[in-house]
Amino acid sequence: MGVPLIIAHRGDSANRPENTLSACKEALNLGADIIEVDVQLTKDGHVVVLHDVTVNRTTDGTGSVRDMTLAEVRKLTAGCPRRFSAQFKDERIPTLGEVLDAVRGKAKVMVEIKRESVSAEDDAIESKVVAEIEKRRLQKETIVISFERRSLLRCRKLQPDIRRGHVFYRETTADVLAAAAETDSDLVLPEKGMLSDELHDGTDAVGLKVATWVVDDAAELRALSHYQLYAVGSNCPGVLLDALWSAD
Repeated sequence: MGVPLIIAHRGDSANRPENTLSACKEALNLGADIIEVDVQLTKDGHVVVLHDVTVNRTTDGTGSVRDMTLAEVRKLTAGCPRRFSAQFKDERIPTLGEVLDAVRGKAKVMVEIKRESVSAEDDAIESKVVAEIEKRRLQKETIVISFERRSLLRCRKLQPDIRRGHVFYRETTADVLAAAAETDSDLVLPEKGMLSDELHDGTDAVGLKVATWVVDDAAELRALSHYQLYAVGSNCPGVLLDALWSAD
């Protein structure tokens, strides 16, 4: 398959506050092929870019994002003050639309719908994510991924032209193949500990692309080349890109 694409996991998250415009733009500057972000839904129905269900870890606030309006979320600094002190105090939690606008035409975007934000009753977050993508006509430039099979099925029904990727952690090759077939996903994202010759052969036989996560070390990237990966997710996209360029 050749050289893998480099996915900037939550942007250049080793060097910038994760899931912020700063992290996404720095990943673009480094040359990342795909910018990966996580999404949650606010109380008033806006899709915001945030990994956790609470704002506690990455902002100067506390509480569940689903209990906050967008205006309330906007008042918080998203500069990961516990990691970066006041260096990025002006960063804010972006909306998905803002990230799509910042990245469009420069890289692909991978949007992870978090399992915790998937509702049992309706397709609220899926329909809003799809709407933001359709609004910008980025169906071919965006990949929606999730651990939650139900979410991927909803996305397929809402907009089949948007690619889907199923994320896995510690599951069998049979599980991977079955879930990919059920959700009609052409991409699977097993955690790096799942990689094996069995998984490679099984996915290759049915034409599935394989991306893995999270790889931050050049030596580890070289070790994984055996599996002919489509893409590799990293908190340190610059490190992996330097390794790939120096190997040319």
